[in-house]
Amino acid sequence: MNRRLTCLAISVLLSLPALAEDRITREQIRQVIKATDTAALDRDAAGIAMHLGVAFERTIEFVYQDLMAKVRLDRDEYLAMIDEGWQGISDYDYQRADTAIHISPDGLSGMSYSTVTENMVQDGVKMTSRFREHATYALENGRPVITKVGGHTLLGDTTPN
Repeated sequence: MNRRLTCLAISVLLSLPALAEDRITREQIRQVIKATDTAALDRDAAGIAMHLGVAFERTIEFVYQDLMAKVRLDRDEYLAMIDEGWQGISDYDYQRADTAIHISPDGLSGMSYSTVTENMVQDGVKMTSRFREHATYALENGRPVITKVGGHTLLGDTTPN
């Protein structure tokens, strides 16, 4: 009986490092945010794609007439949309502020909350867009990736200048 308990204890102890490797960390999430922010500033959709999970989903909510509209995009649709959108603008600037990162109690996923401000010129008109973003992260094949992004446009802050 003692031998079985000893073997069980050793087995559990040896599995702990493997379990720790399956956990996402705040630092990994910070690195993903930094890499995707850099890619956004460079208007590099492929650079962003490197950090999106296979089943990535982007939800965009916006006011249309008097209604709140919601659009869901998969990974390929989202990347095509941003790539196409960047082609029609100039003087693009992207900033992230007020970032908070939380890890789920089981350590298998995390979330970030940020305010993203984009300044651009489209068809000669200066525009500013502010978005309160929430993103979900997980490990996919050992790599931290973004699995979902959502949020809402901050009303009154998305204006032509």
